[in-house]
Amino acid sequence: MDLNAEIKTMIAKTLAVDVTDVVSESHLKDDLGGDSLAILNLATALSKRYSIEIVYDDMVEIESVSELVQLVKSKISST
Repeated sequence: MDLNAEIKTMIAKTLAVDVTDVVSESHLKDDLGGDSLAILNLATALSKRYSIEIVYDDMVEIESVSELVQLVKSKISST
């Protein structure tokens, strides 16, 4: 599974939505219903899965699925 697909699957699981609803343009809060706690849980899950550090401050700037994927990619490449 590629990184994009894996992250989308993690988003779907954490936000309790169907993975087909998780597309690059989806807004984590408005489209997928992610509240602050769910977004924090997602950051924690991604941090553990990829052995990177994603803090809540990183996540407040993130609005879409594609922005989150880019954040994870940049964190992975900087480790």
